[in-house]
Amino acid sequence: MPRSNNRAKWPSADLLARATYVEKAGSVRFVDTEAAARYLALDSHTLECYRSLDTGPTFYKFGRYVRYAIPDLDAWAEHCRKEPTRAANGRYES
Repeated sequence: MPRSNNRAKWPSADLLARATYVEKAGSVRFVDTEAAARYLALDSHTLECYRSLDTGPTFYKFGRYVRYAIPDLDAWAEHCRKEPTRAANGRYES
């Protein structure tokens, strides 16, 4: 029995209609790991390691997809901020 070629119908009219709707939704609420890593000036593998160690920014799981909200990335980056301390000799140390 011959197999139908579903790829010829890609993208479907329904998918294109939803994509148009998303374009009109405004600013992006969630980004994938690669975009989040670029936003934080990190390697995507580093962000994946932080996620597996439970030390990275808050993330969302939509099925198998991991997404980050921009405010969560900003909050995590602020949490990682370190102020230099002044040593007894008057010089700053990190």
